[in-house]
Amino acid sequence: YIVRYRINEGAMKNFLPIYANAAKLRAMGNAYIVESLERAGLTAVVPSHGDVMKLLFENGASNMSELARRVGRTKSTMTVLVNKLEKEGYVRKISDPEDSRGVLVELTSKGQALEPIFEDISNGLEEKIAAKLNPKEMQVLDDLLKKCVE
Repeated sequence: YIVRYRINEGAMKNFLPIYANAAKLRAMGNAYIVESLERAGLTAVVPSHGDVMKLLFENGASNMSELARRVGRTKSTMTVLVNKLEKEGYVRKISDPEDSRGVLVELTSKGQALEPIFEDISNGLEEKIAAKLNPKEMQVLDDLLKKCVE
């Protein structure tokens, strides 16, 4: 009864299943990621590290503020995520040569070695969806979800 929309002449239909199904999809994805990371022996890496690592794999050393903005996290949350990755030896912080107060985050060789594992996990996630949806349906779902969160 919290979120409704009108259909036809004033009739109402509950919209909550959309949120529930989105939450279930996210939970299924996170469970798959955690299971895959554990199988790879990466118990210190969690799903929330994935976006950070993906950006570093694709772009190389990046400013902390830019990482936070692109991942959609606060600077303080990004600091916690990066500190954990740094503690585990996957990234290191270096001074930003273009900003004396800035910090860049870069992958270490240990972090770079995770790229094929992350790629396999990403492919596995896609395969899970592809087992239920055809490519057109996958695109429509992706477009609709983006529209809802933007």
